[in-house]
Amino acid sequence: MKRDGKKRFLPCFLATGVGSLPHADVQRACALIARTMPQTPFWPQLPEHSFLESMTIQVSPGLPFLKVEEEKGKVFFDTTLDQARELEKVYNFYLTGDTNSYPIPPAYAGGMEGMMRYLKENQHLSLRFFKGQIVGPITFGLSIQDNDGKDIIHNEVVFDAVMKGLLLRGRWIIQRMKTIAEEVILFIDEPGLSGYGSAFFSVDASTITGRLNEMIEEFQAQGVWVGVHCCGNTDWSLLLRTKADIINFDAWGFFERFSLYSDALKDFFSRDGILAWGIVPTSEFTGKETVEGLMEKLEADLGDLAKKGIPEKILNERCLLTPS
Repeated sequence: MKRDGKKRFLPCFLATGVGSLPHADVQRACALIARTMPQTPFWPQLPEHSFLESMTIQVSPGLPFLKVEEEKGKVFFDTTLDQARELEKVYNFYLTGDTNSYPIPPAYAGGMEGMMRYLKENQHLSLRFFKGQIVGPITFGLSIQDNDGKDIIHNEVVFDAVMKGLLLRGRWIIQRMKTIAEEVILFIDEPGLSGYGSAFFSVDASTITGRLNEMIEEFQAQGVWVGVHCCGNTDWSLLLRTKADIINFDAWGFFERFSLYSDALKDFFSRDGILAWGIVPTSEFTGKETVEGLMEKLEADLGDLAKKGIPEKILNERCLLTPS
């Protein structure tokens, strides 16, 4: 597969970040990223710098039907808005491609703006790619309720309008990132999918793949590589069957479960897919981990996939490393 007439890049175990960092100081966060990942930087979400940079809140201001209550750090469904006007506005912007109508306000994007500024001021860095992220449609649609108390993903009219707003916001992010680097990766973050299969999860498989592919194809059309990230366990065959270029999974905590989907993984690799290994523990970090220990686990897990029939050449060329 090619993007903009170029062959797919081969990451060969380059490392990049997932998104969130615990820093309150933007400059320190950006300097750390540039120092440790000079070829593959990402822009960070910094909720400790401002709760407005939390994953869901960050993309919410201005989206149809929604309002951010900045004092409380919450997003809610605004029943005072005129539905017809909200629909007309977002579909007009979407159909005309008016990306500039959905920028992320600076107060919500300290990490993004800070990283872009840092990279512009340090152009000696030889970037292989620049990585960003946006909350996924399933996680977003399950995090906000409409005026009837239903998750907005189940309100077809409202959610489709919100999706169009998210797509425009993603386009804006991509345009901004492309001012820094020719090669851009945008991850769709779907932590909510870790609940798939439980009795309390209310979204069916066709909705998951349909909405994800809608977002994936939209962003791919902007000439970027698109990844999907889930930080827990899920039905990985669902994600591996999407049109994503990259699948990012928690290799530290869930490799054994992920490896059960080796047939779906083979199909994914046959489409030139890239696997991002979340091999470095975050919430489970104890301080006793070593580089040697992580390498030992990674090599053992790669060996397990090779035994399941995935060629070592593919594994060596088409894997990224990330935090879990």
